[in-house]
Amino acid sequence: MKRQTVMIVDDTPANIEILSETLGEEYELFFATSGADALELIRADKPDLILLDIMMPGMDGYELCSILKGDPATRDIPIIFVTAMIGEEEEIKGLELGAIDYLTKPISPHIVRARVKNHLELKRYRDLLETLASAADRAKKEFLRSVSHELRTPLTPIIGMTDLVLDSEEDDNKRKYLTMVQKSALRLLGIVEDLIETSRLEGEGTAPEYRPFLLKAFLDTVAMEARTQAEGKGLDFMVTLDPALPEAVSSDQAMLHKVLTMLLGNAVKFTTAGKVSLEVHLQEVAGEQMLQFSVADTGVGIDPADLERVFSDFTQSDGSITRSFPGLGLGLTLARRMTELMDGSIWAESSPGGGSLFQMQIPLLLPEPESADAPPFADGVRQ
Repeated sequence: MKRQTVMIVDDTPANIEILSETLGEEYELFFATSGADALELIRADKPDLILLDIMMPGMDGYELCSILKGDPATRDIPIIFVTAMIGEEEEIKGLELGAIDYLTKPISPHIVRARVKNHLELKRYRDLLETLASAADRAKKEFLRSVSHELRTPLTPIIGMTDLVLDSEEDDNKRKYLTMVQKSALRLLGIVEDLIETSRLEGEGTAPEYRPFLLKAFLDTVAMEARTQAEGKGLDFMVTLDPALPEAVSSDQAMLHKVLTMLLGNAVKFTTAGKVSLEVHLQEVAGEQMLQFSVADTGVGIDPADLERVFSDFTQSDGSITRSFPGLGLGLTLARRMTELMDGSIWAESSPGGGSLFQMQIPLLLPEPESADAPPFADGVRQ
């Protein structure tokens, strides 16, 4: 097994010598006599643990610790301060900066060995847990990807053959049962498609494809689909568009369509009476123009404690087995991931029984000025 590495940072050679004699037989040791030199060495080859003197000329131990803990690449390296200062104020300061322990001078070899061993064992177990968690996550994604594709393969002929039989079947009872089969298969296919999309978005290299399209024509299509669903449940459906919206924008139309469809579909799904609405307007955030989409409903609402949780994998605000609304709870997870890929943000506002309001913002990107030979927009998209 490869020996664990310990870096000793101290401007006094005598202290380095004592620590080397204490630890040299068990660990691979590296040395630096200044904070600046240590920083350069640590960034080139991260040690498993750092023994850091506080009082050094130039960059002292506190400053070096602060820099290391502020860098995602080095923040997880355990740091033990070695110092003659044992006041409570200094100790609190070091711990608040991220150090895990103190060793006091004059150095006791037995205490040094014991504390270094304990902290390196803790680090070894932590690294092992992170490795296992990462492996489990990869296995989960691969399992979902494989199972999803295997489920979709038999569903396609089931739906197709059911459609064919329905077209020729005249018996009302048989048509009723076949229609139930068809609806169940389509619902299952929707769940499978969500699983496949989740796996795809978690893969590397997924990025939005920005293309210009006519915003109002796009929103008319989205609204028409949602209106059909809403009116099918006897709900009112309203659309409000900011007059200042530009004629054309540049974004990933497919992603934006999927996010809005999910939000509106959820609003209809969780609303039994009243209305669902879509509002689109311009919003300035930190000096940047944003497109803001608001989807509101008069449905069951969400408990305030669940507002963040609903965007997590396989989560609904009602997690009970007997919940009234079926589904894996992947829709909002996909909406969040797609919104983030478009450099946007999404959040929910709600109260139980008071309806829900989902807000999404993405940067307003305008198409490049049209040249004389540029192909025109067609069906809402420039060809």
